[in-house]
Amino acid sequence: MKRRTLLLSGALGACFAMPAMGQTMVGQAHDFSGTGWAQGEICKPCHTPHNAIADENGDIYKLWNHTLTTATYTLHESAPSAAGPDDGAAAFDQASRLCMGCHDGTIALDAFGGNSGSVFITGGELIGTDLTDDHPVGRDAIYPDRPWMVTPVVGSRGPALGDGALRLKEMNVDGVQEFVVGCTTCHTPHYRGFDHQLNMTQNASAMCLACHVK
Repeated sequence: MKRRTLLLSGALGACFAMPAMGQTMVGQAHDFSGTGWAQGEICKPCHTPHNAIADENGDIYKLWNHTLTTATYTLHESAPSAAGPDDGAAAFDQASRLCMGCHDGTIALDAFGGNSGSVFITGGELIGTDLTDDHPVGRDAIYPDRPWMVTPVVGSRGPALGDGALRLKEMNVDGVQEFVVGCTTCHTPHYRGFDHQLNMTQNASAMCLACHVK
Protein backbone atom coordinates (compact mmCIF):
# COMPACT_ATOMS: atom_id res chain seq x y z
CA MET A 1 0.00 0.00 0.00
CA LYS A 2 1.45 3.32 -1.03
CA ARG A 3 1.45 5.87 1.74
CA ARG A 4 0.35 9.32 0.80
CA THR A 5 2.60 12.25 1.54
CA LEU A 6 0.86 15.33 2.79
CA LEU A 7 2.70 18.59 3.30
CA LEU A 8 1.51 20.91 6.00
CA SER A 9 1.26 24.63 5.63
CA GLY A 10 1.08 27.11 8.43
CA ALA A 11 0.95 29.97 5.98
CA LEU A 12 -2.81 30.15 5.64
CA GLY A 13 -4.29 32.67 8.02
CA ALA A 14 -7.09 32.02 10.47
CA CYS A 15 -9.32 34.14 8.25
CA PHE A 16 -9.57 31.22 5.84
CA ALA A 17 -10.75 28.87 8.55
CA MET A 18 -13.34 30.81 10.49
CA PRO A 19 -16.97 30.44 9.33
CA ALA A 20 -19.57 33.09 9.80
CA MET A 21 -21.08 33.12 13.27
CA GLY A 22 -24.53 31.70 13.86
CA GLN A 23 -24.45 29.01 11.19
CA THR A 24 -27.18 26.40 11.48
CA MET A 25 -28.17 23.09 9.92
CA VAL A 26 -31.67 24.39 9.24
CA GLY A 27 -32.20 24.54 5.50
CA GLN A 28 -28.81 23.01 4.72
CA ALA A 29 -27.83 19.78 2.94
CA HIS A 30 -28.52 17.45 5.87
CA ASP A 31 -31.80 19.03 6.90
CA PHE A 32 -34.27 16.35 5.78
CA SER A 33 -37.12 17.58 7.96
CA GLY A 34 -39.24 18.56 4.96
CA THR A 35 -38.91 15.27 3.07
CA GLY A 36 -41.74 13.36 4.72
CA TRP A 37 -39.61 10.31 5.55
CA ALA A 38 -37.60 12.14 8.24
CA GLN A 39 -40.66 12.42 10.49
CA GLY A 40 -40.29 16.20 10.53
CA GLU A 41 -36.94 16.08 12.33
CA ILE A 42 -33.40 17.13 11.45
CA CYS A 43 -31.34 15.10 13.93
CA LYS A 44 -33.30 11.84 14.09
CA PRO A 45 -32.19 10.29 10.76
CA CYS A 46 -28.65 10.14 12.19
CA HIS A 47 -28.85 10.42 15.98
CA THR A 48 -31.05 9.27 18.83
CA PRO A 49 -31.02 10.06 22.57
CA HIS A 50 -32.01 6.47 23.38
CA ASN A 51 -31.41 2.94 22.03
CA ALA A 52 -28.46 3.95 19.86
CA ILE A 53 -26.90 1.44 17.45
CA ALA A 54 -23.79 -0.47 18.52
CA ASP A 55 -21.24 -1.77 16.02
CA GLU A 56 -19.84 -5.30 15.84
CA ASN A 57 -17.52 -4.55 18.76
CA GLY A 58 -20.39 -3.31 20.89
CA ASP A 59 -19.21 0.30 20.64
CA ILE A 60 -21.83 3.03 20.47
CA TYR A 61 -20.61 6.05 18.53
CA LYS A 62 -22.24 9.48 18.45
CA LEU A 63 -25.61 8.08 19.62
CA TRP A 64 -26.03 6.70 16.10
CA ASN A 65 -29.52 5.95 14.81
CA HIS A 66 -28.89 5.12 11.14
CA THR A 67 -28.18 1.62 9.78
CA LEU A 68 -24.43 0.95 9.45
CA THR A 69 -23.01 0.03 6.07
CA THR A 70 -21.37 -3.36 5.53
CA ALA A 71 -20.34 -2.65 1.92
CA THR A 72 -16.98 -3.53 0.41
CA TYR A 73 -15.06 -0.68 -1.24
CA THR A 74 -12.37 -0.40 -3.87
CA LEU A 75 -10.00 2.18 -2.44
CA HIS A 76 -7.80 4.58 -4.32
CA GLU A 77 -4.77 2.32 -4.78
CA SER A 78 -5.41 -0.91 -2.94
CA ALA A 79 -7.44 -4.08 -3.30
CA PRO A 80 -11.01 -3.95 -1.96
CA SER A 81 -11.17 -3.63 1.80
CA ALA A 82 -14.12 -4.47 4.00
CA ALA A 83 -15.61 -1.39 5.63
CA GLY A 84 -16.27 -3.18 8.87
CA PRO A 85 -15.56 -2.11 12.42
CA ASP A 86 -12.34 -0.25 13.11
CA ASP A 87 -10.36 -3.43 13.79
CA GLY A 88 -7.53 -3.22 11.28
CA ALA A 89 -9.55 -4.70 8.44
CA ALA A 90 -11.62 -1.55 8.04
CA ALA A 91 -11.43 0.66 5.00
CA PHE A 92 -12.20 3.85 6.90
CA ASP A 93 -12.12 5.55 10.24
CA GLN A 94 -15.33 5.29 12.21
CA ALA A 95 -16.72 8.70 11.26
CA SER A 96 -16.20 8.05 7.54
CA ARG A 97 -18.01 4.75 7.84
CA LEU A 98 -21.04 6.59 9.20
CA CYS A 99 -20.95 9.00 6.24
CA MET A 100 -20.77 6.17 3.74
CA GLY A 101 -23.85 4.57 5.31
CA CYS A 102 -25.81 6.96 3.06
CA HIS A 103 -23.31 8.11 0.46
CA ASP A 104 -22.30 4.69 -0.86
CA GLY A 105 -25.89 4.11 -1.95
CA THR A 106 -26.23 0.69 -0.32
CA ILE A 107 -28.26 1.88 2.68
CA ALA A 108 -31.46 3.90 2.34
CA LEU A 109 -31.57 7.45 3.64
CA ASP A 110 -34.65 6.57 5.68
CA ALA A 111 -33.08 3.43 7.21
CA PHE A 112 -33.02 4.70 10.77
CA GLY A 113 -34.66 3.88 14.05
CA GLY A 114 -34.90 0.22 13.05
CA ASN A 115 -36.62 0.89 9.71
CA SER A 116 -35.23 -0.73 6.55
CA GLY A 117 -36.02 2.30 4.39
CA SER A 118 -36.64 2.71 0.67
CA VAL A 119 -35.33 6.16 -0.27
CA PHE A 120 -31.78 6.07 -1.63
CA ILE A 121 -29.32 8.88 -2.28
CA THR A 122 -28.98 10.04 -5.90
CA GLY A 123 -27.13 12.58 -8.02
CA GLY A 124 -23.77 14.07 -7.17
CA GLU A 125 -24.07 13.05 -3.52
CA LEU A 126 -23.97 9.35 -4.49
CA ILE A 127 -20.31 8.32 -4.18
CA GLY A 128 -20.78 4.58 -4.59
CA THR A 129 -18.37 1.86 -3.51
CA ASP A 130 -15.67 2.39 -6.15
CA LEU A 131 -13.49 5.14 -4.69
CA THR A 132 -10.63 4.93 -7.16
CA ASP A 133 -11.63 8.29 -8.66
CA ASP A 134 -11.96 10.05 -5.30
CA HIS A 135 -9.53 11.65 -2.87
CA PRO A 136 -7.73 8.86 -0.94
CA VAL A 137 -9.21 8.21 2.50
CA GLY A 138 -8.59 5.69 5.26
CA ARG A 139 -6.03 3.00 4.52
CA ASP A 140 -4.99 4.76 1.31
CA ALA A 141 -4.49 8.14 2.95
CA ILE A 142 -2.21 7.42 5.89
CA TYR A 143 -0.44 10.44 7.31
CA PRO A 144 3.27 9.53 7.16
CA ASP A 145 5.69 9.99 10.04
CA ARG A 146 8.50 12.06 8.56
CA PRO A 147 10.94 14.22 10.55
CA TRP A 148 10.68 17.09 8.06
CA MET A 149 6.93 17.40 8.54
CA VAL A 150 5.17 19.48 11.13
CA THR A 151 3.72 17.14 13.75
CA PRO A 152 -0.06 17.50 14.01
CA VAL A 153 -1.28 18.84 17.32
CA VAL A 154 -3.54 16.22 18.89
CA GLY A 155 -6.57 17.70 20.61
CA SER A 156 -10.06 16.67 21.58
CA ARG A 157 -11.12 16.74 17.92
CA GLY A 158 -8.09 14.84 16.65
CA PRO A 159 -4.80 15.87 15.03
CA ALA A 160 -4.93 19.21 13.22
CA LEU A 161 -3.75 19.87 9.68
CA GLY A 162 -2.64 23.22 8.35
CA ASP A 163 -4.21 26.03 10.35
CA GLY A 164 -6.34 23.65 12.43
CA ALA A 165 -9.57 23.73 10.43
CA LEU A 166 -8.91 20.24 9.03
CA ARG A 167 -8.58 17.22 11.29
CA LEU A 168 -7.03 13.80 10.77
CA LYS A 169 -8.74 10.70 12.12
CA GLU A 170 -7.21 7.91 14.19
CA MET A 171 -7.58 4.40 12.78
CA ASN A 172 -6.24 0.92 13.40
CA VAL A 173 -4.36 -0.14 10.26
CA ASP A 174 -3.05 -3.71 10.39
CA GLY A 175 -2.75 -3.52 14.16
CA VAL A 176 -1.08 -0.09 14.21
CA GLN A 177 -2.79 3.15 15.19
CA GLU A 178 -2.38 5.63 12.33
CA PHE A 179 -3.56 9.13 11.51
CA VAL A 180 -5.60 9.08 8.31
CA VAL A 181 -7.60 11.39 6.09
CA GLY A 182 -11.31 10.72 6.37
CA CYS A 183 -14.56 12.22 5.14
CA THR A 184 -14.72 14.58 8.11
CA THR A 185 -11.19 15.85 7.50
CA CYS A 186 -12.58 18.07 4.74
CA HIS A 187 -16.34 17.92 5.33
CA THR A 188 -18.68 18.30 8.27
CA PRO A 189 -22.02 16.50 8.54
CA HIS A 190 -23.36 19.64 10.16
CA TYR A 191 -22.64 23.13 8.79
CA ARG A 192 -19.81 25.62 9.32
CA GLY A 193 -20.93 28.29 6.87
CA PHE A 194 -19.14 27.03 3.76
CA ASP A 195 -20.34 25.42 0.53
CA HIS A 196 -20.39 21.63 0.09
CA GLN A 197 -20.40 21.06 3.86
CA LEU A 198 -16.70 22.01 4.02
CA ASN A 199 -14.83 22.69 7.24
CA MET A 200 -13.21 25.80 5.78
CA THR A 201 -13.35 27.99 2.70
CA GLN A 202 -12.11 26.72 -0.64
CA ASN A 203 -11.64 30.24 -2.01
CA ALA A 204 -8.34 30.36 -3.92
CA SER A 205 -8.05 26.61 -3.17
CA ALA A 206 -7.39 27.46 0.48
CA MET A 207 -8.54 24.10 1.79
CA CYS A 208 -6.41 22.12 -0.67
CA LEU A 209 -3.37 24.25 0.13
CA ALA A 210 -3.81 23.62 3.86
CA CYS A 211 -2.28 20.18 3.20
CA HIS A 212 -0.75 20.37 -0.27
CA VAL A 213 1.97 23.03 -0.45
CA LYS A 214 2.46 24.04 -4.07
